[in-house]
Parts: sequence; C-alpha cells; structure tokens
Amino acid sequence: MTRHPVRGAVAIVATVALLLVLATRLVPHPVGPARTFDKYRGKAVTTAKSALSSVATVRLAARAGSRDRAFGPYLSVLISDAEASISGVQGTFDSIQPPDERADGLARELDQVLSDALEHVRDVRVAVRRGELPDLAKTAAPLADDVRKLQRFQEQHR
Repeated sequence: MTRHPVRGAVAIVATVALLLVLATRLVPHPVGPARTFDKYRGKAVTTAKSALSSVATVRLAARAGSRDRAFGPYLSVLISDAEASISGVQGTFDSIQPPDERADGLARELDQVLSDALEHVRDVRVAVRRGELPDLAKTAAPLADDVRKLQRFQEQHR
C-alpha cells in the first residue's frame, strides 16, 4: 500500500479550513448592550464558544504540522486567522459594559482565559513562521489546557 502524504495533507487542510469557516459563521457574535447579568453571561458564553473553536483549530493545525501533514505557509495563514478571531471576539466582548459587579468578575475570568489562549496561539504562529514544524505539537501543548478552561467556563456559566 502506497501512502500519499500530499493527499492526506490536502484533506486535513481542507477540513480545518472548513471548520474554521463554519465556526465563524455559525456562532453568533455577542454585540449589543447587556442590561442584565443573565444577558451579559450569555454574551460571555458565546464569546467563549467562538474562542474555543479557534483554539481547537490551532491545535488540529499544529498536530498536522508536526506530523508533516500540512505546509508551513498554509498553517501560518490558518493560525494567523484563528489568532485574529480570538483577538476580535475578546475585543468585542471587552467593549460590552458589564451591568453590575458580578459581571465585572465574570469579565475578568473570561478575559484571563482568552488572554492565555491568545498568548499560546501566538506562540504556535511564531513557531510556524520560524519553520519549527516538527516541534509544533510541543509548542501547542498549552492549548489543551486552554480548551479545557474554555469548556469549563461555558459549562459553569450556562
């Protein structure tokens, strides 16, 4: 049986791209005022869902890159887009005024999780651009914890 790594790489890249597009199109954005804590919490959960999708995409891309199943230039663009997405949802959420002190605490909690995830995604992007693909899975390892934190945040605040 002959293996065709290029076909596998193309399939992985196409799948990741499709997931990223679907994630950004299907998850509603939390724009608009939040006059109650419940509304604000709903916007926070939506933000966490959007960020989780991008973080998971970067984990998958890093795994593919470290296994020589994706090309560096493509990974660079994909990860940059995911980074921009996380930064964007964080900025959008930060622009919503918390309606009360409980919401202030929720905002701090989510902002810390998003900032950590963004830092780890940036680390992966830099590694890709430096051509450090074989070590990409190691560089992306902290993203697993970011995924757990984003999932936990969603579960705790539904």
